[in-house]
Amino acid sequence: MATMNYRENSIPQLLDSSGSFVSDHESKASLIWSVFRNRMGVTSSPVMHFNLSDLIDRHVDLSSLVLPFTEEEIDAVVKLMPSDKAPGPGGFNGMFMKKSWSTIKHDVY
Repeated sequence: MATMNYRENSIPQLLDSSGSFVSDHESKASLIWSVFRNRMGVTSSPVMHFNLSDLIDRHVDLSSLVLPFTEEEIDAVVKLMPSDKAPGPGGFNGMFMKKSWSTIKHDVY
């Protein structure tokens, strides 16, 4: 079934500007890229119309990003977790996590 859909959604060949058909992958990719560039245009000297340093705050000390999560932060996330949603592929929803948190929290920490 997947093979059949793949064949239906493929482009077997493209017509280039000289009137010849291209059918190999590299030629089709090159043709699509050149048509895209011609339609969108290319600039050799882009102009920045805004001051990037005004938009981005500079942070010198980023050491707080590598700190481990605290137990209080984890507890707060579990409390705010929706009861009817599963946070991961395990299938345990938020209600299960909240009801059994006192038992499983040490494994999570």
